[in-house]
Amino acid sequence: MNRMLVLAAAIAGLVAVACGSAATAANTASPSPSGGRGGAQFRNNGASGQLVQVNGQSLILTGPGGDVTVTVSSTTTFTRTSNAVLADIVPGVCILATGQKDSAGVLTATTVRLSPKVAGGCAAAGRFGPNASPPAGASPRPTPPGQPAMAFVSGEVTAATGISITVLTTTSASQTITVPTIAAVTTTVAAAAADLRTGECLRATGSRDTTGTVQATSITITPAGPSGTCVTGFGGRGGGGGFGRPGATPGAAAG
Repeated sequence: MNRMLVLAAAIAGLVAVACGSAATAANTASPSPSGGRGGAQFRNNGASGQLVQVNGQSLILTGPGGDVTVTVSSTTTFTRTSNAVLADIVPGVCILATGQKDSAGVLTATTVRLSPKVAGGCAAAGRFGPNASPPAGASPRPTPPGQPAMAFVSGEVTAATGISITVLTTTSASQTITVPTIAAVTTTVAAAAADLRTGECLRATGSRDTTGTVQATSITITPAGPSGTCVTGFGGRGGGGGFGRPGATPGAAAG
């Protein structure tokens, strides 16, 4: 009898060990689901990089992430952005100035974007291209901790004296801003598909199809840098950034 009890206990112990091993193996083979990165490549719309080939309505851009195809159509809008200087800020042009405001509410610009006034005024001119001015109702991204809040002022320049610029804003209020000589000033004008040149930098806004091709609704043309390469906010295959959708500098608050 004692021998049978010992044998039964031994068998029970072996069964328990076997079950424990099976449970451990099952847990190892089937890890808990994780968030993963499914669809991360197509998370943002658009692409940017250096134009290396033009095949009719198909453009090939290259960047840090490799090549990407961009297609254009008769409804795609084109703009060209080039470097400007403080002297280019004159009465009658449209301006989008981004920077910081002091305690009196006066903005000192770090970046300035100029564009010509059109029939609809500067509110319409501000829609030139994907990075001209914040869309109505846009919510600025939170300012990173430890950094001062950014702000913007946009509208028509009504006076320019040295670094002091007076702007009639799109809300019909007059504001005086300061544009130091170290501010980065660019100008944006309308362009066309015929203006595309290989070697230049393009930023395309539009949706991607299942193959990763961008169907461009707007394209901004900028010259390559001194080294002949492009440095963009999108990255090689990325997209987005800015004020929600087509908009202004990240973290900017309306002025």
